[in-house]
Amino acid sequence: MAGGAPTWAVAALGDEPAPLIAAFARHHRAIGASEVHVFLDRPNPEVVRLIGDRDGIFITTCDQAHWDRVNQGRRPERHTGRQKFVSTSVYQSTTCDWVLHCDVDEFISDGAALSKALDKADRSKGLVIRNAERAYLPSSPGEMLFEGGFRHPIVLAPEDIQALYGRFGKFLSQGLTGHHTGKTIVPTGQKWEMGVHHPKALGTGPKPLLTSTNRRLLLHFDGLTPLHYAIKLLKKSFENYSGPKRKIGEARESQYRFTRNHADRPREILRLVEGVQSLDARQAESLLALDRLRLDPFVPRDCDDLDLTRATFDALLRERDGEILAKAGLEM
Repeated sequence: MAGGAPTWAVAALGDEPAPLIAAFARHHRAIGASEVHVFLDRPNPEVVRLIGDRDGIFITTCDQAHWDRVNQGRRPERHTGRQKFVSTSVYQSTTCDWVLHCDVDEFISDGAALSKALDKADRSKGLVIRNAERAYLPSSPGEMLFEGGFRHPIVLAPEDIQALYGRFGKFLSQGLTGHHTGKTIVPTGQKWEMGVHHPKALGTGPKPLLTSTNRRLLLHFDGLTPLHYAIKLLKKSFENYSGPKRKIGEARESQYRFTRNHADRPREILRLVEGVQSLDARQAESLLALDRLRLDPFVPRDCDDLDLTRATFDALLRERDGEILAKAGLEM
């Protein structure tokens, strides 16, 4: 920093269609990230083409040759293990003042606001960037990937959640399909390693202290299209890792359990996707009245020439995941 504005880097492991990964990288570089590090979980030359010669964006393909170079050939079995590995490698090597690990379906909405928060932040603590989650509104999903509003976590009594979301309430945690813990941007120079959401101390060091942003600057698109979310459910529901089972929360586990129990009934899976990701007019009005829904549109920066339509994205998903879709009988 040296008296100037704090610098920040973003690190992400991605295995998604190229337009999304390119939008993630281009947007964050455009809003002020000094470095954007994208690690491809499988080769995807189209990502490189779509990013072009923009400086400050670094693409690494995590093929076996990569793991041979950096980890004696061992590829961490779990996706979360690979996330921690690659983001920690950035944390240990960057010259930036702060490092954020997030997924390629998560976007910082306001780079200037983040920079202002970092300028005031205590560099002995991690700064949790609080999140909001995209929900489809009564008039959407439309033609583009990033349409919709953004709902905030909400803590209600079980009977109130039931009244708001009906039978789909049990599949939501604080009214969200995904996490409500945010992602931590971590000051460099500490004896820490990166975690998926929060940093961890190296060895027996003290647990890192955390503070939070006032605004919800992290927008989580938990499924860029309904088809994308359905595929995510199918994949996650049947994961079979060695070792202890990862704790994911009762609401998410309920989604996976439902998917496993209805794997041969695609219409039920599609009803679940719609029920947890879409708001009807009554639900939207209720959340607006409770100040838990924002209608401000999000448009990623430096992406005007990218094809970010649902039709193209879903076509790429069908090409990539045709086998699992055929097995489940999903046609969308």
